[in-house]
Amino acid sequence: MPVTRGTSNSNDRGSAAQRRVRKQWLLDTFGNGEHAYCCFLGCKEALTFETITVDRHPIAGCEGGTYKRGNIRPMCGFHNSSTGAKLGHERKKAKEKATAGKS
Repeated sequence: MPVTRGTSNSNDRGSAAQRRVRKQWLLDTFGNGEHAYCCFLGCKEALTFETITVDRHPIAGCEGGTYKRGNIRPMCGFHNSSTGAKLGHERKKAKEKATAGKS
């Protein structure tokens, strides 16, 4: 029996096939099946199957949001990574503030 390190190949995003279906669903629902636009306010980037990324909204991933329909929307890679980083920094600051208040 192989030795495992406590990790697995499964993750919240699902299999590659599930991710492909999810991306196509976003293109169909938020666009015309081939193109959709980034949902970031003011961004007008047209996204294709190759460039679309999945943003978890209204419940962000760091708050337990899932990749289920109703909690996802299309976003360009630039804005998706920048909003995720901001949420992470905000949560870290809030945690530090709460910890400092207990001292």
